Amino acid sequence: MIGFIGGGNMAEALIKGIRARGTVGIIVSEPREDRRRYLEAAYGVRTTESNRQAAQEADIVVIAVKPQVIDAALADIAGAFSAENEKGRGGVQKLAVSIAAGVRLSYLTERLGTQNVVRAMPNTPALAGEGMTVLALCECLPEAGFAGVKDIFMSVGKVMVLPEKYMDAVTALSGSGPAFFALFLEGLIEGAVKEGLPGQTARELALQTAAGTIRMLEEGADTGRLIKMVTSPGGTTHAGLEVLESKGFKAILYDTIKAAAQRAEQLGKG
Repeated sequence: MIGFIGGGNMAEALIKGIRARGTVGIIVSEPREDRRRYLEAAYGVRTTESNRQAAQEADIVVIAVKPQVIDAALADIAGAFSAENEKGRGGVQKLAVSIAAGVRLSYLTERLGTQNVVRAMPNTPALAGEGMTVLALCECLPEAGFAGVKDIFMSVGKVMVLPEKYMDAVTALSGSGPAFFALFLEGLIEGAVKEGLPGQTARELALQTAAGTIRMLEEGADTGRLIKMVTSPGGTTHAGLEVLESKGFKAILYDTIKAAAQRAEQLGKG
């Protein structure tokens, strides 16, 4: 049984992915009645207002709330990880998985009273089944239990396991990255529209250009070499790259990632 504490967009993406791969039992705690009714109708899950009930019934408890409200959620479910409740209904070791940005493993273990915790950083493309999730976990975690956690996130995309020390940078790059990419594409599209292209045409061209570029990189092309392949001395690409360089484009990106990573670190401390 998988329990979700919170039934928002990321929880829904995971539920959708899990349902597409099988018939695992799912229970979701969600304060909004309309949201509970929607999740029940759309995915055939059980819902409840009680965080504690969802945590007690589940073998894997996915804490899918914002970091700003995680204190209250952890207080609600801590009792589910006490000695007498440490095993889920399936008789396996109960695990907690937090997707709250910046929240450290040490904080989770302290508040829940168990070391059976996983810190996860999924991203929004999980909604389209193309997510990138990075997992950090205690070395003491049972391998059998961790396999179940990995399966949850593989249902919505790719999964990578890294030491926790990298999670702030991960949060900045893959967690916040979709917004940065979207802003970049928005700028390209708006620039093309100002040069006379219809909006929908500009959007289609930008999206396919991005998709094709990513495919080439996935197939092994190096970023630097790809830039050289497109750029002719004195040509159109060269003219555009000169503007980006004069505006400090790379420096802006460095500062963007740094700011997001620092904010993730602050959330973890606060």
